[in-house]
Amino acid sequence: MTTNHNNHDEADNELNILKSFLTEKRLRLTQPRKAILEVFLKNRGHMEIGELYEAVQKVDKSIGMATVYRTMNLLVQCGLAEENSLFENKKCFERAHGRTHHDHLVCTRCKSVKEFHHPMIERFQEETAEKYQFSIVFHRMTLFGVCKDCK
Repeated sequence: MTTNHNNHDEADNELNILKSFLTEKRLRLTQPRKAILEVFLKNRGHMEIGELYEAVQKVDKSIGMATVYRTMNLLVQCGLAEENSLFENKKCFERAHGRTHHDHLVCTRCKSVKEFHHPMIERFQEETAEKYQFSIVFHRMTLFGVCKDCK
């Protein structure tokens, strides 16, 4: 029961973040944008844009692919989503708000995605940037290979 309450609170918080962002940009929170956000927030993993579109269509058939793309770009801009190209350069999105940094292991056979974080990798990146007097704004690391189940 607590989990549902927390998920509801979390979704309300993310909806408020989107509302504030849209107000700042002088945009409206339309019903399609709200529906896309709700569908996106229900997913806990990495969602390819086509999968998201299919899930949104089950909620509201009038929402087009272009609206899904534009809304996801807004969610990325306001920090609620992160965009990656994990699967053959197809756009893929995952929740970003309230999540800690992580990198990805992607199986090229079954398309499974494992998240990981390793402090030595992070430290090495920082040392490398410092050595070259480079300021890292953000980074993404994705390792492609074959998972244990597909070997």
